[in-house]
Amino acid sequence: MPKTRFLPFFVLALCASLALAQTGPKRTVLVRVDNIKPDALLKHQFLFFDEYDSRSIVSMVRDTAFILVTPAELALLRERGVDCQTVLEDSSELTLIRRAVYGPTLRLEKPYHSYADILREAESLQKTFPTLVQRFQIGTTSRKNQPIYAIKVSKDVKTHDARPSILFNGCHHSNEVLGAEICIAALHELAEHYGKDPDITRWVDKFQIYFVPVLNVDGHDIVTSGQDPRWRKNVRDTDSNGVANYPDGIDLNRNYDFNWAHGGSHDPASGRYRGEFPFSESEPRALADLARQKRFVLSITYHSQGEVIYYPWNWGGRKAPDDSLLTEIARGLAGSIPTMGGDSSYKAEYGAGLVGQSYPWLYGRIGTFDFVVETGKGESIFPPHEVEGIVQANLKGIHYILRRAEGPGLAVHVVDAKTNAPLEATVWFPAIETEDLDRRTTHPETGILYRLLRPRSYSLVVSKPGYATVAFKNISVDENGWTRLVVSLKKSSHQ
Repeated sequence: MPKTRFLPFFVLALCASLALAQTGPKRTVLVRVDNIKPDALLKHQFLFFDEYDSRSIVSMVRDTAFILVTPAELALLRERGVDCQTVLEDSSELTLIRRAVYGPTLRLEKPYHSYADILREAESLQKTFPTLVQRFQIGTTSRKNQPIYAIKVSKDVKTHDARPSILFNGCHHSNEVLGAEICIAALHELAEHYGKDPDITRWVDKFQIYFVPVLNVDGHDIVTSGQDPRWRKNVRDTDSNGVANYPDGIDLNRNYDFNWAHGGSHDPASGRYRGEFPFSESEPRALADLARQKRFVLSITYHSQGEVIYYPWNWGGRKAPDDSLLTEIARGLAGSIPTMGGDSSYKAEYGAGLVGQSYPWLYGRIGTFDFVVETGKGESIFPPHEVEGIVQANLKGIHYILRRAEGPGLAVHVVDAKTNAPLEATVWFPAIETEDLDRRTTHPETGILYRLLRPRSYSLVVSKPGYATVAFKNISVDENGWTRLVVSLKKSSHQ
């Protein structure tokens, strides 16, 4: 009999222990620690820093940390000589985290923008510069059906022509708000300095530049309204209880249909939950549709934090077919952006290929050279006084990408040999492209494919069903600008 009573007790005790290990102790005290390095904090084994979990070290910006602790942990830190200032005691973990991130007002202060602020500024720029700025809707959100907007900056902005297109986008993750701030600052700079700054004037003349400041509009509203700074995913009701409550939602940057099954998590409670199937969410579908329409040559996708550039890719040890050029651009981009400390620059690192994120999708499906810029260091939401410095640093990265969009590369223009009408045709570089990539095609409206390349000679094959395939050898790419190649395809006699 004693054994039959002991076994259930043992099982209950084990379950309680496992639950405590997973959820951690209830921390009811928020403390601030100044003049301390991350290593000095992390040597205390009960503290941890995890951008998906704010229940210990909430933020570590420069040498200042905000930490959640139990009274016993606070006593132990002080016993070990750590100078801790008690900021707030409260039984609500969310209240403590809101105080750590938002400050005493418990809301996101200026210069941060709400989505309504961003749309007002975009509308104002459009009215002030009607030939340069155009705001338009690209989709709606999955939960609240809110509009998702893109803003285009270009000379004769309402004309959709054959100039190369470049994309800058932010806020796949709703708490990574700096991407929106960088986009809105870049919009102002390009529109207001056009005709005054020669570089900006040249870029706006030469390119069609697109911004999607906030992709995750519903989640961004939760964060910027002060409700919950932890909110990362969209606002899909994943536990089906009829309300959006943390940690509901789907990680939009794990929802793309390129290697979706290999990345993220199948657990709805995870911060990396990828959804039930690829492109289940309307937000990444909206960005993907825009990318298919515009065929961006280059793109920056903004995230936070780490002061690092991720680019395609390390795919189980395999590098991207364009690895050499991607690495060169990634390192140049990283080197153009100074860190918060001001004594170095961002670093470039390979990103994973086996994950349903935007940068493998844009490169693997469309051919866009997309670079993830992890802005700032120490937290996704930075104190308001840090915003301007991080934004200005990242504007240098935008300038670098716009310079790289000037080439060198090959602009392949495919037309019907009889009518001279543009054709959507496959352009394949056999010595470069592997089966890891979808075949690149020319734009259906213009018949043009822009492909960044090093200045040397290339072989390529141009094909389209119903037309005779054409192969070229030793096509030389110039050292500067876009080398033009016009390809006239003849209807096949085998139709």
